[in-house]
Amino acid sequence: MSLSARWITGLLALAALGGLGWAGLGWAGRAVRADLETPRDLHGAPHATSLACARCHPGQHDSWHRTFHRTMTQEASEASVLGDFEGARFEYGGVEARMEREPGGGFAMRFLADGVELSRARIVRTVGSHRYQQYLAAEGDVLFRLPMAWHVEEGRWFHMNGAFLTPDPPAPPEGGHVAAEDYHRHVVRWNDNCVFCHNVAPNPGRRLEGDAARFETELEELGVACEACHGPADEHARVNANPVRRYALHLSDTPDPTVVNPRRLSPARSAEICGRCHGQRITDDVGRFLTRGDPFVPGDRLADYSRPLARDTALGGDEAAFEERFWPDGTARLTAYEYQGLLASPCEDLTCTSCHGMHEGDPSGQLRPGLEGDAQCAQCHEADGHSAHEATLCVDCHMPRVVYGLIGAYRSHRIEIPDPGVTGRPDACSLCHAERDGAWIADGFARLYGGQRPSAQGGVREELLGGDPIERAMAAAALGRGEALRDRAWRAGLLLDTLAEDPYPAVRRMAWRSLRALYMDAPMDWMGFVPTAAEGPRRAWVERAEAALSVRRPPRSHTAPLRQRAAQQAISIGE
Repeated sequence: MSLSARWITGLLALAALGGLGWAGLGWAGRAVRADLETPRDLHGAPHATSLACARCHPGQHDSWHRTFHRTMTQEASEASVLGDFEGARFEYGGVEARMEREPGGGFAMRFLADGVELSRARIVRTVGSHRYQQYLAAEGDVLFRLPMAWHVEEGRWFHMNGAFLTPDPPAPPEGGHVAAEDYHRHVVRWNDNCVFCHNVAPNPGRRLEGDAARFETELEELGVACEACHGPADEHARVNANPVRRYALHLSDTPDPTVVNPRRLSPARSAEICGRCHGQRITDDVGRFLTRGDPFVPGDRLADYSRPLARDTALGGDEAAFEERFWPDGTARLTAYEYQGLLASPCEDLTCTSCHGMHEGDPSGQLRPGLEGDAQCAQCHEADGHSAHEATLCVDCHMPRVVYGLIGAYRSHRIEIPDPGVTGRPDACSLCHAERDGAWIADGFARLYGGQRPSAQGGVREELLGGDPIERAMAAAALGRGEALRDRAWRAGLLLDTLAEDPYPAVRRMAWRSLRALYMDAPMDWMGFVPTAAEGPRRAWVERAEAALSVRRPPRSHTAPLRQRAAQQAISIGE
């Protein structure tokens, strides 16, 4: 049966069932057309939640349901809690955390020093489920993130001081424990921090009472669900219960004004939906955000309410407030700044969904099917082989791994032409040819591509030992990747030195992961290394590893000058 025949048959059936007759059917069609041509203001419109969406869009609901967006925030339950709460223990700075089950089946953390309980927290919600999972506890109307998290990939607990780019706190006195402010350095209030990007339509509901603040926090749905990208959809679900309306939409190119379809938006408007969370922002009306929530609705112009942070964004007169979050050339060097990378790229028609699919592909990364490898770039560019490398992908050179976040090294989303002569940041060539110095890379670049020889930079070794913490983290990650794994023993020596000497636990974890990647087949107690452990246990593990792997750390005479330079570049970046 043709489409027209199906349309007529369907309308006849509807007319008969409804007793409309042809006149009534014509009136209904005109009413639907008029409705579709009537713009809607979705600001303040009621939401429907993902359960309502599932009734008409089961395929899209299923594809969303398997993503990590859905599980970004969940009520604590047997299904959602991934961490080991069967009596697991973790010691940090003289404080022991115990993860336990409650008599009624709930989950709790207890914190003790010398066997004396300092505090106890009942887990009420979880945040994340992909790389690591964080836990929330309640105190009155406030939820706060606890200091212990579960590393999903490693299957073990870690202290949140090891997740961010902050140095070790001062060592506790003999028999004592770290100061409370150091142990709880990354304990944050959920209501006016995490809530904004990890849920649908959050409203912190802050109420000031003198010098104190209380919260009446509301949200439409936990996690990043349908209406985070498609806007409030209560009316959409209600009016599309009308089959005449559904047929009209099916046979028409007219967009439904009761909901937002990112594919129908311009590249810029579409990207702004993602940029609301994947691009750290600042607003001039903080009070409005904290008391009534973010007014942005998908399809809006994001700049009407906030602006993405940049290297030179000032905060309270401090023009260097966010400088450490960017490389000297303005490229973002932390995750959750992907939108800034897109804005700095020369590809005008590119948007997030050019490469990523929210309802397709592997949930880890959500690349659209068929766009693996160079296919994502070949959508617009000819695969002309200009790299002169057999083993490289476009993104290895044009989107190098110079971004830190979630205790990992990630690709920059600023698409750029590689330049090994750039100063103050890692370059794509060195990150692959980690065993080479800057002179070799500069000579090779000039030989392959012609033109003026770029100035030689230090290379990965100097960045690992003498760079700032993000440079050191990126260098540590580069030494363990498979692009050009040469001189394994040399790499291992540098990594072992980092495990013993670097004062940042996040950098040490990156180095440990690379060392394990190099010697995955070695009979080592890999989980015996704890990045946040005290200096003594760390050094003891490094000595055992040196003997087991038959590698030597570089002599102190070579590393000391670089370590001194690194000490002058201390930074501290939380969220």
